[in-house]
Amino acid sequence: MAAIPTESLPLPGGREGAGVRVHPLRTANMLSPPALLQRPAGPGWLLRGLGLHIPRSRWITLPIPCFLVEHPQAGAFMVDTGLHASVAADPRPNLGRAAKLLYTIDMSASDAAPAQVRARGVDPDTIGLVVMTHLHYDHASGASQFPGATFLVERREWEAASSGGFRQGYHGPHLDPALRWRAIDVPGEADLFGDGSVRLLHTPGHTPGHLSLLLRLESGQRLLLTADAAYAQRTLDERLVSLFLADDAAYEASLDRLIALRPEVDHVVCGHDPDGLDRAGGVFA
Repeated sequence: MAAIPTESLPLPGGREGAGVRVHPLRTANMLSPPALLQRPAGPGWLLRGLGLHIPRSRWITLPIPCFLVEHPQAGAFMVDTGLHASVAADPRPNLGRAAKLLYTIDMSASDAAPAQVRARGVDPDTIGLVVMTHLHYDHASGASQFPGATFLVERREWEAASSGGFRQGYHGPHLDPALRWRAIDVPGEADLFGDGSVRLLHTPGHTPGHLSLLLRLESGQRLLLTADAAYAQRTLDERLVSLFLADDAAYEASLDRLIALRPEVDHVVCGHDPDGLDRAGGVFA
């Protein structure tokens, strides 16, 4: 896939002292093998971790989230897109032919991000920006639902997704060339609007160009969205190494960085925490 143009940061729209409102959106629930959160020890860990020997009744249910963020000057934007509305009826057109066999998804069309954004008083057609934490299928599936947006993605993530495939967690059709993709360079940290309200943290390991976000809320409190650099609160509490990683050493370094940040933040929402979105909804909505 071709390279994409570069977007320079910060973006316009920053305002000194600004704080944001955050709306966590659960676009679907998906069954996952129990070892997804914690890689089994010993030989044969991958086969055991896939859970093929474990009945689906014993798998865990994980949310597929994205986030609507409202900035007082720059306006509303999305963090990731969750699953496309069409997945509720048939996952194959959007996720690929193997999706019906591999994925057990609980979703209705009204769970998709556009309907939830509209329910919160924002016209989804006015969303002009989507910040992608990474480009795995469960984060990029719904990208085409925001055709007027600019999609920001860390340059190393675009390169990984462009050359990767199913085994790396990517699905090529989600990188629709009709969308306005823009690469950003985040060597360690970047300020999205230049006002400190939205800081992008490069947290590689889960994928090469993975981003987490540190947000200043309207209240002045700080919220850390780890995305898949930490699947759940347990990941941070117990320093768990998850099942699928692009780079183990980079992941552990990113995890240590997030753990070190915890005393400085008021709230943490992890990537697929079974209870995390329910807790977040009570605080930020």
